[in-house]
Amino acid sequence: METPFAIRFNNIKLQVKRLYTRADPSHQTQFSGLEDVSFVLRGGECVHLQSAVPSADRLLLNALLGQTPIEAGAIWVDHQGQWLNFPQLPHRQAARVQAHTIGYLGSSDGLRSGSTAMDCVLKRLLELGYSRSQADGDSRHVLDWVGLPRRLWHSPLADLPLDKLHQVNLARTFAVAYSVIVVDLPLDQFDPANQQRLQALVDYRKAQDTCFIGRFPKASLGVCDRTLSIYAPTPVPIGATASNIAVHSC
Repeated sequence: METPFAIRFNNIKLQVKRLYTRADPSHQTQFSGLEDVSFVLRGGECVHLQSAVPSADRLLLNALLGQTPIEAGAIWVDHQGQWLNFPQLPHRQAARVQAHTIGYLGSSDGLRSGSTAMDCVLKRLLELGYSRSQADGDSRHVLDWVGLPRRLWHSPLADLPLDKLHQVNLARTFAVAYSVIVVDLPLDQFDPANQQRLQALVDYRKAQDTCFIGRFPKASLGVCDRTLSIYAPTPVPIGATASNIAVHSC
C-alpha cells in the first residue's frame, strides 16, 4: 500500500511491530528468542544495539535483513513510496527491497572471493539498473571517496590487506543511497583511519535521510543518536512456569 501520511510525516523509514522469532538452537542456552519487540527507525538517525545478550542483537539484525524467518509480527519498510511488510513479501519483491532500500554492511572477508575492487562496486550498481558509463563513473567516485589508492582498484581482492578490503566494503555499501543500512560486522577491528572514514560516511548519509542500526564500537559511538536494548531472558528450565516472561525492546 502507499506509505501512510503519518509515517511520512514522522519520517519513519522502518517499523518493527511485535516481532516474535525463536533463537537458533545453538543459542538457546543463552536466550530463547525475541518476543514482542517493537521500535521505529527514522530518517537521519543511527541506532546502536547494546543488549545484555549479543546473540539477541544478531538475531534482530538477521530478521531485518530477511535472513531468518519470524514467527509473528511485522517489519514494515518504506520502499519507494510503498509501505511494505518485508517478511511477507514474495522472494522477487523482497530481493528488490534488499537491493534498493535495506542495505547491508557485512563482513569484509566475504569479499575476497570477488575479482577486483572496481568490479565489486561496479557489479552492485549494474545490478540496480545503472548504465555502464554511470556505474563506472560512480564506482570511481566512491572508491576515491573512501580513499582506496587507484593503483589497487584493479588488484585481486584476495591479495588486498584487510584494511584495504574494509575500504572496498565501505565503497560497495555507500555507493547506493539506501533508506536503511544494517551494520553487522566487527567494527572494533577497523583501524583508526577506517573508523574515521565510517563516521564520515555515516554522517553524510544521515544528512541524506538514511538511517542506520547495528552494534558500534566506542570509537564510533559519536555517530549514534540513541541506544536500543533488547531484553532477552535466559530460557526457562523444563517444568518452570513461563507465563509472566516476555521480551521487550527498551
